[in-house]
Amino acid sequence: MTEATDEVTAEAAAEARAEATAEGPRIGISVSDHVPALGHLDDAVYRRVDYVEYGGHHPPANDPGIRHLFDEGIVGTLTRHLVSVELPDALDLDDEAGLIAENHAGAEPRYMVTDFGFWRLGGRGERNLWFRPALLDHEVADRVARNVRGLSARLGAPVHAENPFSLTHAGELSPRAFMQELAERGATLCFDIGHFYAWCVNEGLDVGRELDQVPFEAVRVAHIAGLSEVRYGGRRLLLDNHNVPPLRGCLDVLRTVKERSPSLGWVTYEAELAPAQVQHRGLDAIERAMA
Repeated sequence: MTEATDEVTAEAAAEARAEATAEGPRIGISVSDHVPALGHLDDAVYRRVDYVEYGGHHPPANDPGIRHLFDEGIVGTLTRHLVSVELPDALDLDDEAGLIAENHAGAEPRYMVTDFGFWRLGGRGERNLWFRPALLDHEVADRVARNVRGLSARLGAPVHAENPFSLTHAGELSPRAFMQELAERGATLCFDIGHFYAWCVNEGLDVGRELDQVPFEAVRVAHIAGLSEVRYGGRRLLLDNHNVPPLRGCLDVLRTVKERSPSLGWVTYEAELAPAQVQHRGLDAIERAMA
């Protein structure tokens, strides 16, 4: 890590701690590309939140849904879930930062997140979506941490690494151990509670024991979404699902994350696929957990 990057990382950490201490974590909700046919863009939902986290494929300034929310003064703060940046890759940081900045022309996201899986095959567009998990080993942790630090420094806004959902993981590190490796290398984290909780349940792990080893000092953002239960091969599995309210177990984890994360500034309810009534129910539950 360079001296300049050290200074940027330290400055960003100090700002995050100050913001989290002064105001408490803000509550936001996810927004994807505006699709009129979905018919559930309800202004009443977005008037309840402090920010929206846009995870669409197009520049946010050009998205009709984002423009409506901001032009009408319904929401005033934007954050960004990047959908084409692959943190495990050996990125050309200058080129990657240039593409991200171009995508955000006319918008100023307060933070950006993306997980440490691979999201595309053969290109960067919507038709190239093809998720597979990253190899969770020490070498990949080095690359992800380098990319997080480097992109944050070049973009002038923090980029956080998120633990992805997956039913299988390759490499000698677990997702939780991988987050520890990232924190030790100076990367900041978006802690996805549903992904973490599902991993614990699906692998038969003790949630509390694993939670005790999460590097909360590196957590800046928390994601929480719904999970759906399926039965497969005689096993109970939880799958990530953005159209149902969060499970009680995930809400319990959220309370722990709030208590143990000194620099937590943002809590995003990922519910862009949910109808408005489900979004309201989810926000009700999250507000109670954060009270």
